Amino acid sequence: MTTQLARMNREWMRARLYHLFAPLVTLAVAALLAQTSVGSSIRDWVEYQTVNFRFKVRAQSDPKADPQIVFLGIDQPSLDLLGRYPWSRTTIATFLSEIALANQNPKTIAFDIMYTETSANPADDKALGDAAAQLPSVITGALAVDALRDAEATKSAVDKTQAGLNDPGPTLPFTQIHGDIAKLHNYPIGTLPVDPLREQSLYAFVNDDPSPQDGIRHTIPLVLRVRDKIFPSLALQALCQTLQVDADKVQINLGQNVVLRNSSGKSWTIPMTDDGQYVINYRNSESFSSSTISFGEVFQALAKSQRKDNPIPLPQRCNLDKKTVLIGEAAVALTDMGPTPIDSQSFLPYTHLNVINNVLQNDYLRFVPWPWVMIGWLLVTWPTLFRLKSAPLLEAVLGPLTVVVAYIAIAFLIFGFWSIQIALAWPVIGFAAVNSGGIVLRWREEQRGREQLKQIFSKMLPSGLVNHVLDHPDSLSLGGQKRPVTILFSDIRDYTKFSEGIDTQELVRQLNIYFEKMVACVEQCRGTLHKFIGDAVMAAWGDIPALSLGEQKDASNAVRSALLMRHRLRDLNEERKSQGQIPLRIGIGLNHGIVTACQLGASIRSEFTVIGDAVNVASRLEGITKDFRTDIAISESVRQLVGDEFLVRRLGLIQLKGKTEATVVFEVLAETANLAESKIPPEVVTIYEAAFDHFLARRFAEAAAAFEECEKIYPGDYCVGNYLDFSREFIVTPPPEDWDGRIVMKTK
Repeated sequence: MTTQLARMNREWMRARLYHLFAPLVTLAVAALLAQTSVGSSIRDWVEYQTVNFRFKVRAQSDPKADPQIVFLGIDQPSLDLLGRYPWSRTTIATFLSEIALANQNPKTIAFDIMYTETSANPADDKALGDAAAQLPSVITGALAVDALRDAEATKSAVDKTQAGLNDPGPTLPFTQIHGDIAKLHNYPIGTLPVDPLREQSLYAFVNDDPSPQDGIRHTIPLVLRVRDKIFPSLALQALCQTLQVDADKVQINLGQNVVLRNSSGKSWTIPMTDDGQYVINYRNSESFSSSTISFGEVFQALAKSQRKDNPIPLPQRCNLDKKTVLIGEAAVALTDMGPTPIDSQSFLPYTHLNVINNVLQNDYLRFVPWPWVMIGWLLVTWPTLFRLKSAPLLEAVLGPLTVVVAYIAIAFLIFGFWSIQIALAWPVIGFAAVNSGGIVLRWREEQRGREQLKQIFSKMLPSGLVNHVLDHPDSLSLGGQKRPVTILFSDIRDYTKFSEGIDTQELVRQLNIYFEKMVACVEQCRGTLHKFIGDAVMAAWGDIPALSLGEQKDASNAVRSALLMRHRLRDLNEERKSQGQIPLRIGIGLNHGIVTACQLGASIRSEFTVIGDAVNVASRLEGITKDFRTDIAISESVRQLVGDEFLVRRLGLIQLKGKTEATVVFEVLAETANLAESKIPPEVVTIYEAAFDHFLARRFAEAAAAFEECEKIYPGDYCVGNYLDFSREFIVTPPPEDWDGRIVMKTK
């Protein structure tokens, strides 16, 4: 017991070590995995799925875009109007000139289009540059790349980039840089606009690489490093022009923010990662519906409004004055498309539009810092885990599930209302993993506890009963149910003689050896050991529904158990003789009937048992084995159930003590399948049964003759001799007319 308690204490400590350290280990493993390329990729991919879903859920309630933003989409109607795309640069030059002629003064016109290759006719490039010079701010796209198709082309591009940066025109790099600039990727090549355009207008970089995890542009660079100079992205350049912020007034704080400050002292702070990226707070494309206009529609309206013979006022819808105008591809036939968290396919200019709109509306994504998430995770995980140890099963399952659902709901709510993004994937996965481990650990502890209980109580209760109670704890409540049960009683003959002169400890030892073998017979034959009554054993079949095989098989197993007891006792007696001990003799009685299987006793202490008249009859049958000099007696109810499975003979029509009715009692000799085990030859049993029929029919002369034949073949049998004496006596002096052959027992 001391060893068992020590083991239980170790298990108790080990379980709490898990609850204490498993969350910390989970955090450490998550941190280590995040340092690996595979681990971080998987983590980001899973997290992006949750973020994308949050965007989709929130999209239904997204607000309208800032009214000063206008997106001129090069859509299918524009292609139908102006022809095959890309259009000539004179077409774009005409468009810009018409804006100037219409006295439209956009804050900026940003082309999400690159004019980096020299036209076949250089005059077209000059025309575009001259047209751009007519407006306060025109921005065209540039692209930063690492290398071209071959080394020679790369070297040429690097030289061209350097020449372009030496003569940048109005585009100036940022100079107020704070932080580790090495974390910005240094591109050796910048594909810049053609010289006439670069000299007359601004340029900015349109790089917006998708995430390798899911192909979505979750972030976009605000600044890019090209040959050690820091330049703005298209969105940031457009914002600088919209907010009238000069390049020397832009402060870059890598890992923190970009601060834009105009000449009037007003400032805007844009969050930024340490590698210059901005996390886009996407809004539904429908938010930009009122700001989106067909390029062809505006082009046509501007052309009509410039007619001298019939000037047509510019529609309000096409008014670009004091607007931030972004021009980009918006036709399915074109290729400038990609997925966003909200749409599987969207026009990529919307990426830049979202960035511009975020800043103008101060609509940034905010992030719950990792340390806060980890601390909060631990503060939730620890109490949940420790509660898991003792909580009811339903709470143990629903508790962690409720926490997960609540956390997900909070994550979606704060994202939807305040654009606050909290890590969702790893906290939920980690929480689920830790609590799943806790549930498994609890299950294992309960299994160990169950096994320990079984080991302990199986020494005091039948294993079948222990399993039944463990599976059905409610069965411990007081009360019972009616069950058809076969009951077995066995007892040691001449126990007083057996115990005389034996030391108490030795007596207990010998009894335990005997009980060990007898109980094994009951267990082997699927019986339930109920109790020891001194040197007696009480067992039953059919009392526990889960173990019952049906009345017939239960009865057969009970009789088979009795035969096995006889066989095991024979082996035990051989051992006892070799040790100088007297052999043991037992009597076994079996009866079948309806009894009450119940938990009997008081509320503080009770036992499982069966009660009823059938139990008393089984005990009486065990008692009569002494009078009939046999070891196994079964009632007529058992005989009817087992049929011809066993070789039996009638001991008599017996009226048990305390009963008014007589019943036929049988002696079990052997299994029919193993007649060699029978002490009486089967042919003698046949003659005996015929003799017994004559005896009950008052044909005493015939009965005596048959019993005499039995005695010749099998001499010394008590029943044969007893009924032979009765038959001879009744030949001389017949019994009364009401005699039915019964034997009335005077003792139990």
